[in-house]
Amino acid sequence: MIKYISMKKNEVEIEQRMLSILKMDSRKSIVEIAKELDISRITAKKIFETLVHTGKIRTFTITTDDDERDLVLIHVPSLDLIPRELIVETFNLVDQTFVVVMYYENLLKIKNVNIMDIKIAFSRAVNITPGRKYSIHCDYCGAVISSSPITITSGGRIYYACCPNCESDLRRRLDAVESLN
Repeated sequence: MIKYISMKKNEVEIEQRMLSILKMDSRKSIVEIAKELDISRITAKKIFETLVHTGKIRTFTITTDDDERDLVLIHVPSLDLIPRELIVETFNLVDQTFVVVMYYENLLKIKNVNIMDIKIAFSRAVNITPGRKYSIHCDYCGAVISSSPITITSGGRIYYACCPNCESDLRRRLDAVESLN
């Protein structure tokens, strides 16, 4: 009889898996995520709240009519003379200057500001490629995955493999478990 492999359920790994699931489909409910991670709904909710509270999840993206408006990027030495309500986004640069993102029509509302450079943007895209701060372990051999993991979906769950060999062995094992059910 083939033994079912158990996923390592340390908190950091579950957080990373939850982030991965949410990046693929941010509309999934806590119940669906809990089922996919094979944890209780209460545990999934606590982990989700921790991700939000610690700032690992910073925004819940909502697209509005404002997203379609033209933006202007201005490079300035100081933010002192720019009213906060006009600022969409601010970047602090290494040279201690700032790039301020604001709506084009608000550009005339700022006065006496030393503008070093202006760029007008007509579109904006958000990059949602997943990034990892913590290690994920292979669900077959348990090794730490240092590069991009190979993902395997089986039974509504996501499994990770570190190499093609572990991937094929894990698929074989998961298929055997599914055939027993």
